[in-house]
Amino acid sequence: MKFSFSALTMIMLGMIGLVIIVMFETVTINNESSYYVLKEAVRAAMYESIDWAYFKTVDTDDNKGEYKISEQKFVENFTRRFAASINDNANNYTLEFYDIIEKPPKVTVRIKSNTTTYTNRENGGNIVVQDDADIVNSLTGILEVYEK
Repeated sequence: MKFSFSALTMIMLGMIGLVIIVMFETVTINNESSYYVLKEAVRAAMYESIDWAYFKTVDTDDNKGEYKISEQKFVENFTRRFAASINDNANNYTLEFYDIIEKPPKVTVRIKSNTTTYTNRENGGNIVVQDDADIVNSLTGILEVYEK
Protein backbone atom coordinates (compact mmCIF):
# COMPACT_ATOMS: atom_id res chain seq x y z
CA MET A 1 0.00 0.00 0.00
CA LYS A 2 2.77 2.44 0.84
CA PHE A 3 4.49 1.74 -2.50
CA SER A 4 1.33 2.63 -4.40
CA PHE A 5 1.21 6.06 -2.73
CA SER A 6 4.91 6.54 -3.52
CA ALA A 7 4.29 5.62 -7.16
CA LEU A 8 1.31 7.98 -7.34
CA THR A 9 3.41 10.78 -5.83
CA MET A 10 6.17 10.20 -8.40
CA ILE A 11 3.65 10.25 -11.27
CA MET A 12 2.12 13.51 -10.00
CA LEU A 13 5.56 15.15 -9.60
CA GLY A 14 6.45 14.02 -13.13
CA MET A 15 3.27 15.54 -14.54
CA ILE A 16 3.87 18.84 -12.70
CA GLY A 17 7.43 18.86 -14.04
CA LEU A 18 6.22 18.35 -17.60
CA VAL A 19 3.73 21.22 -17.27
CA ILE A 20 6.50 23.53 -16.06
CA ILE A 21 8.80 22.47 -18.91
CA VAL A 22 6.06 23.12 -21.50
CA MET A 23 5.34 26.58 -20.06
CA PHE A 24 9.01 27.64 -20.18
CA GLU A 25 9.34 26.21 -23.68
CA THR A 26 6.40 28.33 -24.85
CA VAL A 27 7.94 31.49 -23.39
CA THR A 28 11.38 30.89 -24.90
CA ILE A 29 10.04 29.97 -28.34
CA ASN A 30 7.81 33.08 -28.44
CA ASN A 31 10.68 35.28 -27.28
CA GLU A 32 13.16 33.90 -29.82
CA SER A 33 10.67 34.10 -32.68
CA SER A 34 9.72 37.68 -31.85
CA TYR A 35 13.36 38.77 -31.61
CA TYR A 36 14.41 37.39 -34.98
CA VAL A 37 11.32 38.72 -36.75
CA LEU A 38 11.96 42.11 -35.11
CA LYS A 39 15.60 42.10 -36.23
CA GLU A 40 14.85 41.21 -39.85
CA ALA A 41 11.85 43.56 -40.11
CA VAL A 42 13.87 46.54 -38.79
CA ARG A 43 16.71 45.86 -41.21
CA ALA A 44 14.45 45.50 -44.26
CA ALA A 45 12.20 48.43 -43.32
CA MET A 46 15.19 50.75 -42.90
CA TYR A 47 16.53 49.88 -46.35
CA GLU A 48 13.09 50.30 -47.92
CA SER A 49 12.52 53.70 -46.32
CA ILE A 50 15.71 55.37 -47.61
CA ASP A 51 14.92 58.72 -49.21
CA TRP A 52 16.70 58.32 -52.55
CA ALA A 53 15.72 61.80 -53.77
CA TYR A 54 17.63 63.35 -50.85
CA PHE A 55 20.58 61.03 -51.46
CA LYS A 56 20.84 62.09 -55.10
CA THR A 57 20.49 65.83 -54.45
CA VAL A 58 23.27 66.08 -51.87
CA ASP A 59 26.41 66.82 -53.86
CA THR A 60 28.74 68.72 -51.57
CA ASP A 61 31.95 67.05 -50.47
CA ASP A 62 30.95 67.23 -46.80
CA ASN A 63 27.55 65.57 -47.25
CA LYS A 64 28.29 63.24 -50.15
CA GLY A 65 26.64 59.87 -49.72
CA GLU A 66 24.49 60.69 -46.70
CA TYR A 67 21.38 58.63 -46.14
CA LYS A 68 18.07 59.81 -44.79
CA ILE A 69 14.99 57.72 -44.05
CA SER A 70 11.34 58.70 -44.05
CA GLU A 71 9.65 58.16 -40.69
CA GLN A 72 6.22 57.36 -42.12
CA LYS A 73 7.63 54.92 -44.66
CA PHE A 74 9.63 53.15 -41.97
CA VAL A 75 6.62 52.70 -39.67
CA GLU A 76 4.45 51.50 -42.57
CA ASN A 77 7.07 49.07 -43.92
CA PHE A 78 7.94 47.71 -40.49
CA THR A 79 4.31 47.12 -39.52
CA ARG A 80 3.57 45.39 -42.83
CA ARG A 81 6.66 43.17 -42.66
CA PHE A 82 6.19 42.28 -38.99
CA ALA A 83 2.53 41.35 -39.42
CA ALA A 84 3.35 39.19 -42.46
CA SER A 85 6.32 37.42 -40.83
CA ILE A 86 5.05 36.66 -37.34
CA ASN A 87 3.95 33.08 -36.80
CA ASP A 88 1.45 33.92 -34.08
CA ASN A 89 -1.67 36.08 -34.25
CA ALA A 90 -0.43 39.62 -35.01
CA ASN A 91 -3.23 41.14 -32.90
CA ASN A 92 -1.51 39.88 -29.71
CA TYR A 93 1.46 42.20 -30.24
CA THR A 94 1.94 45.84 -29.31
CA LEU A 95 4.40 47.82 -31.43
CA GLU A 96 6.03 50.90 -29.94
CA PHE A 97 8.34 53.16 -31.92
CA TYR A 98 10.85 55.32 -30.05
CA ASP A 99 13.62 57.59 -31.18
CA ILE A 100 13.08 57.57 -34.95
CA ILE A 101 15.77 59.89 -36.30
CA GLU A 102 15.70 60.53 -40.03
CA LYS A 103 19.27 61.79 -40.48
CA PRO A 104 21.48 59.91 -39.58
CA PRO A 105 19.09 56.94 -39.76
CA LYS A 106 18.39 55.48 -36.32
CA VAL A 107 15.30 53.76 -34.94
CA THR A 108 14.30 52.06 -31.71
CA VAL A 109 11.41 49.60 -31.76
CA ARG A 110 9.85 47.75 -28.84
CA ILE A 111 7.52 44.77 -29.21
CA LYS A 112 5.30 43.60 -26.36
CA SER A 113 3.53 40.27 -26.42
CA ASN A 114 2.32 37.75 -23.89
CA THR A 115 1.97 34.01 -23.67
CA THR A 116 -1.28 32.13 -23.39
CA THR A 117 -2.85 31.40 -20.02
CA TYR A 118 -2.94 27.76 -19.03
CA THR A 119 -6.13 26.97 -17.12
CA ASN A 120 -7.68 23.85 -15.68
CA ARG A 121 -11.46 23.82 -15.27
CA GLU A 122 -12.67 21.70 -12.39
CA ASN A 123 -16.24 21.64 -11.04
CA GLY A 124 -17.14 24.94 -12.71
CA GLY A 125 -14.20 26.81 -11.16
CA ASN A 126 -10.99 27.95 -12.79
CA ILE A 127 -7.66 26.92 -11.38
CA VAL A 128 -5.00 29.00 -13.10
CA VAL A 129 -1.76 27.13 -13.57
CA GLN A 130 0.12 30.07 -15.12
CA ASP A 131 -0.75 33.73 -15.60
CA ASP A 132 0.16 35.65 -18.73
CA ALA A 133 3.90 36.27 -19.04
CA ASP A 134 4.78 39.53 -20.73
CA ILE A 135 7.55 39.26 -23.31
CA VAL A 136 9.25 42.51 -24.28
CA ASN A 137 11.84 42.76 -27.06
CA SER A 138 13.56 46.01 -27.89
CA LEU A 139 15.98 46.76 -30.71
CA THR A 140 17.88 49.86 -31.80
CA GLY A 141 18.98 49.96 -35.42
CA ILE A 142 21.46 52.33 -37.05
CA LEU A 143 21.82 52.37 -40.83
CA GLU A 144 25.48 52.36 -41.81
CA VAL A 145 26.93 52.04 -45.26
CA TYR A 146 30.55 51.15 -45.83
CA GLU A 147 32.29 52.55 -48.85
CA LYS A 148 35.01 50.58 -50.61
